[in-house]
Amino acid sequence: MNFETGRIRVPLWLILTIAISIATMGVGYWYYVVDTANAKELGLAGGILTGLLVYLATFLTLLRPIVELDRFHRMGIKALLANRHDKDYYRRLVKNSRFKVDVLGASCSRFVRDFLDPDDDDAVLINALHKNRQLRVRLLIPSDVHMGEEARSATAATLKRLTRLQQTFNGRIELRRFDDVARHSFVVADEDLVAGPIFDDDKSRHAPAVHVATGTLFGQKYSAYFESLWEHAEIA
Repeated sequence: MNFETGRIRVPLWLILTIAISIATMGVGYWYYVVDTANAKELGLAGGILTGLLVYLATFLTLLRPIVELDRFHRMGIKALLANRHDKDYYRRLVKNSRFKVDVLGASCSRFVRDFLDPDDDDAVLINALHKNRQLRVRLLIPSDVHMGEEARSATAATLKRLTRLQQTFNGRIELRRFDDVARHSFVVADEDLVAGPIFDDDKSRHAPAVHVATGTLFGQKYSAYFESLWEHAEIA
């Protein structure tokens, strides 16, 4: 590496720690050399020194979680959800989608009911489709043979809603069915991915999820998985 042109990336927290430490030592030296007869200057220096020491101690105490949070952000992790069926959280994502919304689930019935119900005055994804002519919505669900009875019943209502919408939006809403069990549930909205597991029992409804950027390795794997299933799935 060329010494003159080489670069070293220094984290902001380290720069801030060094700056606070230097300032603390500078004020400490000022407090040490100030004339004890000058009560105002002595009190000012002492107050600033105390504030800096408290701030530095607090900052160092919180340093580890700050570093961990920074590591997660650099990995593209935006949030961890305790429940992957947080309607308000998904609402914010699909409301601002402009190019694509890809959904994979056990039946996608809840997603369609929440965001693609033409009878709902607050169907944010329908509004986004009207606003952005390039936006496409793709839904992937298992075939009937890989669904439970409850999911099959919900799918019938889902197909009726989608039939109306497909005519309205000229094929910009598509549903395909793949010949396997749904093991993951996720929503891709442009550059955002929220993914979580699907369990065999009702506990799946309260399973956690992770929100990441689609450009991360994690996001790319899920996007590739969706594309692979989509390519081999049957049009509903």
